[in-house]
Order: sequence, then structure tokens, then C-alpha cells
Amino acid sequence: MKFNLLSSISILSLSALLPILPSITPKAHACATTDVLTQVAIHGSQAPATQEGNFNMGSDGNCLGNSVTGTTTQLYVGPGNVEQTYDGNQFVGGGEFNQTGVSSPVIETPVHVPVDVPVPNSTFDPSFGGF
Repeated sequence: MKFNLLSSISILSLSALLPILPSITPKAHACATTDVLTQVAIHGSQAPATQEGNFNMGSDGNCLGNSVTGTTTQLYVGPGNVEQTYDGNQFVGGGEFNQTGVSSPVIETPVHVPVDVPVPNSTFDPSFGGF
């Protein structure tokens, strides 16, 4: 198959533009919200600690390219039973102007890390925990 000179130049011109096309194409950047909760209980009770995390995450529906990150640590060292509760609220919205017309979901990532260390009172060092 023979190509004329004009066809060859057209193909070369098009292939030269391919590397820059992604930079001029509008992108849809998703919004993300992350909430990390660490609950640590070092206690003298043999009963397990009650460690709960309630994560409430939301967006305004028009979010583009924004993110929210929260970290919380709850620490208890002492005698007796333990109850640790967390109620977290996060909202993400706004951002860049969405030129694509494509809406993307908000990426919600709740992370809960409960650490329960029961230590009998008879073996617990009073100078460390005070009991």
C-alpha cells in the first residue's frame, strides 16, 4: 500500500500530538475522606474493653479534587473496666470546577484500630499505671 506525502505528514503530525493530549483533556478528580481511630486500653480488668467507633462521612455532591483526613487516638491506662467511644463527623465538598460533566463518588475510608491489653492487678507495676 502506498501513502502519498500528505498522508504521511498527517500521520506524523497526529502522533506528535498524542503525548500532550492527556494534559489538555479535563480530568475528574475524586474527593476522599479518611478517618483513622486508634483506641488503646491497658487495664486491670479481665473483661474485654468496649471500644467503638462511629464514623459519619458526607459530601455536598459537587465535590471535586478535595480531601479530608482525621486522626484520633484514645489511650486509657488504669484499673477496672474500660469503655472508649468515638463519634466522628467529616464533610468534604467544593473544590475545582468540574468541566467533565462526569461525577465521581466520594471515596470514604474509615479505619478503626482497637488495642485491648488486659493486665491483672497483681502483676501490674503500680509505678507505671498508678494502680
